[in-house]
Amino acid sequence: MNKHSSKIVTILLTIVVCLFAVFPFIWMISTSFKPSEEIYKLPTLFPDNPTLHGYIDTLTKSTTNFSFLQWGKNSLIISVCTTVFSLIVSTLGGYGMSRFQFTGKGSLGYVILITQVLPGSLLILPLYIIMINLNLLNSLIGLVLAYTTFSVPFCTWMMKGYFDTIPVSLDEAAMVDGCNRIRTFLNVVLPLTKPGLAATGIFSFIAGWNEYLFASQFAQSYDKWTLPVGLASFSGQYTTNWGALMAGSVMVTIPVIIIFLVLQKYLVSGMTAGAVKQ
Repeated sequence: MNKHSSKIVTILLTIVVCLFAVFPFIWMISTSFKPSEEIYKLPTLFPDNPTLHGYIDTLTKSTTNFSFLQWGKNSLIISVCTTVFSLIVSTLGGYGMSRFQFTGKGSLGYVILITQVLPGSLLILPLYIIMINLNLLNSLIGLVLAYTTFSVPFCTWMMKGYFDTIPVSLDEAAMVDGCNRIRTFLNVVLPLTKPGLAATGIFSFIAGWNEYLFASQFAQSYDKWTLPVGLASFSGQYTTNWGALMAGSVMVTIPVIIIFLVLQKYLVSGMTAGAVKQ
C-alpha cells in the first residue's frame, strides 16, 4: 500500500469513527422533532412531520409539580458553585504540590489518583450519613459538597501538572523583586494558568451538570431535583414520552457544547499540560 492509499484509508476510517460517535446525537435530535405516533413506526433518520411538541411538553409539562426550568436552575447553581469551589481548592492544592517539598508528597499524589478509581456508589452511604448529621440532606449546598468529592482530586492533579510546566525561576524572580509568596502566586503564576483553569473548569462543570447518582439519592424533593434526575422521571413504568425525553436531552446538551466551543483552545492546551517533561 503506497502513501496515497494509506492516507485515503486513514481518512475513511476517521470518517467512520466520527459518524459512529456522532450518530447517537443525530438520532436524539431527530427523535426530539418526531410526533409520538411516528416514533413507534419504522425508524427513519429524519422526521416526516417535524413538530415542536416534544420541546413544548418538556418546558410546560413536567411529571411533577415543578418544571424543567426549575431543574435547569438547580443544575446551573450546583454546577457553577462546584466549579468555583473546585477551582479555588485545586488551584491552591496544585500549586502547593508543585512548588513545595513536604513529607508524604509522593504518597499524596497516589492517594489523589486512587480516589478517581473508586466508584461513586462506595461514597453514597458515608456521604448520606454526613449529610444527615450536618442537616444538608435534600439541599443544593449538600449536592455541591458531594460533587466536590470527585471533582477536587482530579482538578488538583490537573493543576499540579500545569504548574509543573511553569518555570520555578519566575517565582524566584518575583520574590527577589519584593513579592511575597501570595503576591507571586496571584500576580505572576496564576495569570499564566488560564488554559489549565479552563480545562479544570470545564471538567468540573460538566461533571456537576451530568451527575445523576448523588443527585438521585440526596435530592429527595421535586424542587431540588437536577436535570439528569428530572429527565429520568420522563421514563415511566409502562410508557415513556420519548419526544419530550429527547427534547430535554438536546436542551441539556446545548450548554455543554457552547462552553466547549468557547473554551476549546484552552481545553486542549490545559489537558496536555505536563505531558511533556521540560
